[in-house]
Amino acid sequence: MNHHERSRSVFKTCPMCASQWQSRDSFLSDPCIEIIGYQACFKELTAGYFLFNHSCAGTLAILVEEFEDLYDGPIYEEPKTGSDECPGYCLRKEELAPCPALCECAFVREIIQLVRGWPKNPVEHMRPVQT
Repeated sequence: MNHHERSRSVFKTCPMCASQWQSRDSFLSDPCIEIIGYQACFKELTAGYFLFNHSCAGTLAILVEEFEDLYDGPIYEEPKTGSDECPGYCLRKEELAPCPALCECAFVREIIQLVRGWPKNPVEHMRPVQT
């Protein structure tokens, strides 16, 4: 396996301890991973980042677009950001609550709920980095 093939087979690598997850499912199922925030990009919502902590104290920022296929509900076209309907959740990166507004950003908040509720598997998912 060449370097390019090996890098495609890894979903994410922890920047702190170099643990690796081979797939998104193994990443989300790992009890050592916790979503801690969302950094919005209002110009292109899928270019925002979900922030995850790993139990080693590492933090991973992963593009929303890597999770958008998890959501199959309605997507609203109109932004409500800054309006009376908007509770301002997307402006506070640590806020993970679902949004009650019928806003174009609401689907991202629903993805957060899916990620937060993802079943954790006690089986070890991480593999040491091979050099």
